[in-house]
Amino acid sequence: MLEINKGIGKPVELRGLKGTYLYLAVGVVFSTLIIALILYGLFNLNAYLVTAITLGCTFAGLWYCLRLSAKYGVYGLLKVEATRNQPNAILMSSAKPFAMLRETKRPNPRKGAAAAGRRE
Repeated sequence: MLEINKGIGKPVELRGLKGTYLYLAVGVVFSTLIIALILYGLFNLNAYLVTAITLGCTFAGLWYCLRLSAKYGVYGLLKVEATRNQPNAILMSSAKPFAMLRETKRPNPRKGAAAAGRRE
């Protein structure tokens, strides 16, 4: 019998690009096409020069996406971004929050166990 849903839960993959990197590669291709249109339409550059620039940017961007995919894996780039956005240190100008921690009443686990033992 054939498995109908054998790809559920797996990330999207195309020729080594997995998940987020595939979408990044598609963005690279579209952005280089837009750059080609701008260079050829607005600045009237030579068609061969525009083609060379477009192909160079496209291949460099795709190579970079493949390198990131191989280095960080499917979700590694998101983890790298998350750690990059964390602060190096948390600076506090007063000790009041720590003093409040000391003042809070916490239940004593020994008293609870001793009281349960006396009820026999």
